[in-house]
Amino acid sequence: MKKIVRLMLFLMAFQMEVRVRAAGDLIEQPSACLKSQESCAIQVTGSAFHFEKDNKQLHATAGSALVRLTPDQWRLVKGAVWVEAGKNLQVESLYASTKASMGEYWVIFQDSRILIRNMNASMKVTLRDGKTLEIPEGFEVWVSGLNSQGKTEYGMIQPIDMKEHLPMWNSLYRGTKEEFVKEVRLYRDNWGDLAQKTSQLYQTLTDRKIASVEAQEKAEEARRQRKAAELQRMKELYRQRVFER
Repeated sequence: MKKIVRLMLFLMAFQMEVRVRAAGDLIEQPSACLKSQESCAIQVTGSAFHFEKDNKQLHATAGSALVRLTPDQWRLVKGAVWVEAGKNLQVESLYASTKASMGEYWVIFQDSRILIRNMNASMKVTLRDGKTLEIPEGFEVWVSGLNSQGKTEYGMIQPIDMKEHLPMWNSLYRGTKEEFVKEVRLYRDNWGDLAQKTSQLYQTLTDRKIASVEAQEKAEEARRQRKAAELQRMKELYRQRVFER
């Protein structure tokens, strides 16, 4: 509840034009809150936001809005955030919470969805309905709101769309052009044949679904047998009471 209140106060502050500029490219609420350990709401007014502290590196694109709830817990309100380093640093969003024990990942607002991209992280994605997803390196998944059954909507896990991703990544990258190109190639080499991995992933998911269906069918058959046996037992008891007195 306190987190929701802080978030609402943050949004109201921007609507009421209660703004404090820092270095001309960042709005902090309250003023200079990033220098302290307290909760901090920020909006990126410049080309990018770069945060480094205690071996944590987090970046956000222009126009992004975030709330730092604790040093290890951030909430993305809009825009995109790149967690470059930050063991167990958690990024919350409207539809999911993402946390990695190591590695890099992205959380991106895209239309009415959240897009989560795993660059090389050992990560866990927890959806709003409590379901968890495993996203392999080099893959992404979109997550949306709850459906009529109270389940979080999400898409198929698929390879990262690098054509769409590279311009955004480049806008936050702080090395040289040559270093960026080298890192992109390194990722692609490490990811290997994503098409083949996609096929294997879908086969695994299909096998799990088939196994689940088979388990359900076996459970249903066992239930039918128990019901039939119980009915037969009741018939036998009735016959004994009526005809064997």
